[in-house]
Amino acid sequence: MMIKNKGNDADKMVPWLQEYSRVASIEWQGIDNVHISHIRNFSYRNETHPAPDWYDCQLKLSDVIATDLVLSYWAGNAIAHVFLSFGFKNGQWLAISIETRRRQNQPWSAFGGFLKNYPLVYVIADERDLIGVRANVRKERVYLYPLNITHQQSQDLFRSYLLRIEKVNQHPEWYNTLLNNCTSNIFHHGKSVSSAVKYDWRILLSGYADRYCYRKNLLDNSLPFEELKKRSRLTSSDASTIGPTYSLDIRRTR
Repeated sequence: MMIKNKGNDADKMVPWLQEYSRVASIEWQGIDNVHISHIRNFSYRNETHPAPDWYDCQLKLSDVIATDLVLSYWAGNAIAHVFLSFGFKNGQWLAISIETRRRQNQPWSAFGGFLKNYPLVYVIADERDLIGVRANVRKERVYLYPLNITHQQSQDLFRSYLLRIEKVNQHPEWYNTLLNNCTSNIFHHGKSVSSAVKYDWRILLSGYADRYCYRKNLLDNSLPFEELKKRSRLTSSDASTIGPTYSLDIRRTR
């Protein structure tokens, strides 16, 4: 049964930023089948004028075969936005990003994140949206790493995300810069499916999340870390290249 977001009518009245005007919802159809509504699929010619689009999708958890770690740096090296993307047998990838749900004309600030300013939101989207806007439009430094986990662990991790989305939809939470952010939530999801995930100071400094995963043997250890990071950086290109084969394009050399 689909769990409706409490206060849904009031939620529609809030002037959310366009990219947060709809939130993903989950409807289970048995143990393996799930229907996801409001998967975001924005197109970007520039950051301020996206072409909005959402779609629904029917998926099987048993079709999840891979998980990639994404880090996007917009300033220094210590802080990055961290999120995961899940790969399916048919070649489809869905990224899930844990973010602050902001209203129109509401700026983001790390200090503001310590207060009850931003509801927590899980955005499910095509990679051409979540990764493309960062790498191709904003020209951030974006790194894509395949996680060294089993198909079953990827499926368990994806299920953990979907259950968490249901929980947040039913019982909204506030984002917190220190305690309830993108990295801390990924840590808790990972801890629930792998004993290799243990607390580390790098959880607080999200820009080092890839180094943390490397030391936990969750990334390819056949290369020195710095070489792996160099090879994992996405090449920035013109925004017009963000097309329907984007997920395949960014993995051609990997």
